[in-house]
Amino acid sequence: MSRELLARNSTLKIPQERENYSDRMRGPKRMTKTEDDQGRQRRPHEPKVKCRAIGTASDFMKAMANPVRLAILCVLMEGARTVGELEEILDVHQPTLSQQIGELRDAGIIIGRRVAKAVVYRLADPRAGQLIAHLRLLFADPEASVIWRGAQFEAGIATQMA
Repeated sequence: MSRELLARNSTLKIPQERENYSDRMRGPKRMTKTEDDQGRQRRPHEPKVKCRAIGTASDFMKAMANPVRLAILCVLMEGARTVGELEEILDVHQPTLSQQIGELRDAGIIIGRRVAKAVVYRLADPRAGQLIAHLRLLFADPEASVIWRGAQFEAGIATQMA
C-alpha cells in the first residue's frame, strides 16, 4: 500500500519520521520557547543567560574529575615532582599514573620538563591551583573550614525558622 493511499485513509496512522537534533541524540526535538521575554526569536535550547566561559569551565573541570588526577594535582600544588615520586607518594601503579598525567597534560593543566632521564611535572595553569585550594577548604577538614561552619550555621537558622 502506498503512502498516498494510507494518507487518504484517516483510520490508518502513518508513523512519523523522527527529526534528530544531533547525530548523537535520537528522538524528537524537545519543545522549548522560541521567543525570549522581549519577543525576540531564539534558537531551541539556547539558554537565556549566556556565559562565554561555560564550555571552557566545563572542559576544565572534566579534565580534573578523576580521583587520581585530583590527587596528582594536590601533590603538584606543593611543588614539581617526577613520575617516580608521584608513584611513591600516591601509591598508584605507573601505567595508571602515566595515563592520568597524559590527560592533565593534554588539557594544559600540568606541564612536564625533561631533566636527565626523568620528566618533572608541575602545574601549568594557575586556575588549577586556585580550584584545588578551594576544594581543600571545602572538603579536606569540614569542621575546620570556615565555609563549612557558615553553611552549617545558615542551615541551623533555616531549621529553627521552619
